Amino acid sequence: MTNQIKKIALTGGPCAGKTTAIQEIEKEFTEKGYLVLIVPEAATILISSGIRPFGNFAIDTIEFQKQVIKLQLALEGIADEVANQSNKPVIILCDRGVLDDKAYVTKKEWQQLLKEFKVKELDLMNRYNLTLHLRTAALGKEEFYTLDNNSARTETVEEARQKDKKTLEGWLGHENLKIIGNENSFNEKINQVIREIYGTLAKPYPTQVQRKYLVEEIDLSKIEEIKLVKLSIEQYMIESGNIEYIYRKTGKEDEEKYTLITKIDTAINNERITTRRLISEEEYYGNLLEETPVQKTRYCFEYKNQYFRLDIFKHGLQILEIEPSSNKGEITLPNFIKVEKEVTDDKMYRNSSIYKTLNKEGTKIYRKV
Repeated sequence: MTNQIKKIALTGGPCAGKTTAIQEIEKEFTEKGYLVLIVPEAATILISSGIRPFGNFAIDTIEFQKQVIKLQLALEGIADEVANQSNKPVIILCDRGVLDDKAYVTKKEWQQLLKEFKVKELDLMNRYNLTLHLRTAALGKEEFYTLDNNSARTETVEEARQKDKKTLEGWLGHENLKIIGNENSFNEKINQVIREIYGTLAKPYPTQVQRKYLVEEIDLSKIEEIKLVKLSIEQYMIESGNIEYIYRKTGKEDEEKYTLITKIDTAINNERITTRRLISEEEYYGNLLEETPVQKTRYCFEYKNQYFRLDIFKHGLQILEIEPSSNKGEITLPNFIKVEKEVTDDKMYRNSSIYKTLNKEGTKIYRKV
């Protein structure tokens, strides 16, 4: 998928505002010269057609989810073909992504589906440049919870909360996941969706406004109550002027992916231009010299509608990161993590600086950049 094509998954619990968001996204970005292709929700299409896992003539749940995934992949495939033929910049807007289906089956059934479609979970995550999770109105705006706008949905308020929770858990670990809650008005919620998409489409590249905190202590008794996604990360890097190149290997259970990340400092405080490109295993290992990589375990989790990443480095350092979803930059730190201080502006806590403590200053890490 080229830089002219961005695929966005719009997800969340029932009655989260996705239908309105899709309409506003199409209007906003069509006016800005983008071709906006909308991939409709596969499950709703099937249910509305009489193919459903409930009621009279219900089919087996896993069989239904198999058909949902099959249709979703087919619809996205059509959008991909049209997008690749366009001479305009394209937004492929998916009303739910394939990973949403994980919330509707058991772990064993999900592994069975992955095997049947011959895909890995990380591959499904990497299909989307941006994932926007809109929290259901059943979380904080219960008075507005309704299913009148979607006859294919039947969830109660409590069921909606559970579906929202399980759906979000399926996306934890995505590199560009934004959680959009109900703290403000509905109009502000939709405006935040638009802002996040503008961030992904920012010229010349998406920008990263990241806050970092040095962690002093973690309350393990409380952290066990939080749904965590665990990733193992190994990375090598090099600095060239104001540009930082990071070659990263990410592992999740028995899956691995390889990424080249480029970060460029800007004149704006705390802001860095960041791009990511998937690379092959051969490209990752092909240019490495014999150096000590940065190795860390990353825990991804949601806390009060915020997406955090907790990095625990092999040599003991612990860093908490967040990219604020709100343009106000307001952050509520997890109550199970004791922060020593904010280190957002302290370059000593950048990955490149951490690397230099493990290797000799100025050492070349790659044969070529």
